Amino acid sequence: MSEGDDVRTRLLAALPRLTPTALRVAQVIRHDPGAAAQLTVSQLAERSGTSTSAVVRLAKTLGYEGYPQLRLALAAVGGDEGSPVFATDIDADDELSKVLHKLTAFETEGMVATAELADPATMESVVDALVGARRVLLVGIGASGLVAMDMAQKLTRIGMWCAACTSEDDALVQASLLEAGDVSVAFSHSGETAAVVEAVRRAAEAGVTTVAVTAGTHSGLANSARHTVLVAGREDGFRSAAMASRMSQLLIVDALYVGVLQRTPSAAKALRRTYEAVADRRTKEAE
Repeated sequence: MSEGDDVRTRLLAALPRLTPTALRVAQVIRHDPGAAAQLTVSQLAERSGTSTSAVVRLAKTLGYEGYPQLRLALAAVGGDEGSPVFATDIDADDELSKVLHKLTAFETEGMVATAELADPATMESVVDALVGARRVLLVGIGASGLVAMDMAQKLTRIGMWCAACTSEDDALVQASLLEAGDVSVAFSHSGETAAVVEAVRRAAEAGVTTVAVTAGTHSGLANSARHTVLVAGREDGFRSAAMASRMSQLLIVDALYVGVLQRTPSAAKALRRTYEAVADRRTKEAE
C-alpha cells in the first residue's frame, strides 16, 4: 500500500467518527490534498476555520504521529494525478473496484454531512407530528420515489396508515384529499420538482403538517413546507442527483422511523405481529 493510498483509506475509515471541527479540516484536505500539503499547521487551521490543535488531533486520529507525517502523506496524494482523497468524480475508464471505492467515499461523506446538517429540533418536531398523525402521505418522484416507498413500508409495518405517491398526478390527487391532522413528507434532491412542490403547497393550505427532505436550502419545496430537513448531496460527472441524494435521504428516513418507533407504545407489538404474519407464510410455503 502506497503512502497516498494509506491516507485515503485512513480518512475514509475515520469519516463517521469525526467531530464537526475535525470534519472541517478534512473538507479542506478533500478539496485539494496537494494544496493542503503545502500549508503549515497554522495555515491549515486558518483555512479550515479551526485551530492548530484541531489539525494535530485529526492527524493523530488518522494514526499519524503529528501533522508533519500527515503532510507528507497528503503530498504523496497530491502527486498522484487523478486520485483525490475523496473522489470528486468517476472516470470513464475506472475499474469497478475503483468505482466501488469512490462511491463508498462519496456516500459516506454525504451521510456524515447530512448528520451535521439535519437540525435535531426539526427532526424531533417531525417525529412528534408523525406519531400523532391520522394519515401520512409520502411523496417522491423518480429516485426520491424509492425513498418514499421505503418510508411507507417501514411505517406500515408498525401499524401506521400511510401511502407513497411516486407519480406527479397521484401526488397532486392524494395531496388534495389530505386534511388537518394528516402529515405529508416530500422528498426532492433539488426541491424544485414542480408537482412535488405543488402537492406540498396544496397540503399546507389544507392545514396538513408538511415536511420537506431536500438539499435545496432555499428551494420552492423548502419554502412551501412547515418543516425542512436538509440533506447533503451534490451532482457531478457520472454521479446523478439521484445517486447524490438517495443514501442521505434514506438516512433521514431511518432516523425518523426509529424516533417514531421509540415514541409509539403499540409499534413494537405491530412490528412483531407483521413479522410473524410474514414468517408464517414463508414457513407454510416451505412445507
